Amino acid sequence: MARTNRHIRKATINRVLDSLRALRGLDRRAHFEAGGTPADWRGEHDVRPDRVKEGSRRACRVHRSDESGDQ
Repeated sequence: MARTNRHIRKATINRVLDSLRALRGLDRRAHFEAGGTPADWRGEHDVRPDRVKEGSRRACRVHRSDESGDQ
């Protein structure tokens, strides 16, 4: 099978990713050897919800009895 540009490009990308994974592993080892915790390694959760989407989702789940105020 002939080596196409797609195969060469994929091999190049895989080499780069392998080297990045190796460097990240070294960083991780150094972090824990220095007394770091898993929580520090993971970092903070920084995902913010889409307000419009969340508002629409909540609005469609409101029961009719809750809207009128009758309980």
